[in-house]
Amino acid sequence: MKRILCLLIVFGIVGIIPCYLNDRTTTASEKTVTIDHVCGMEVNKDKAIKLEHNGKAYYFCSKMCADAFKKDPKKYLKEEKKLLEEKKK
Repeated sequence: MKRILCLLIVFGIVGIIPCYLNDRTTTASEKTVTIDHVCGMEVNKDKAIKLEHNGKAYYFCSKMCADAFKKDPKKYLKEEKKLLEEKKK
């Protein structure tokens, strides 16, 4: 009986550890991905072009998108909610 109980505990722990690690890596990767406000593309913050506007950082997939944002940031900030809603669908 003790052997069975020990085996159940060991297998239970072994089953829990990979699930815990997968949840942690997913959470970490979600923090590094954001939306380009101009084209709506998902971009990795580590590799994207970063601009600051009114004290907030914005990330872009290309210089072309970053330049478009620089020219008229208000336009793209208004469209931000629209792009995020489309990505959820």
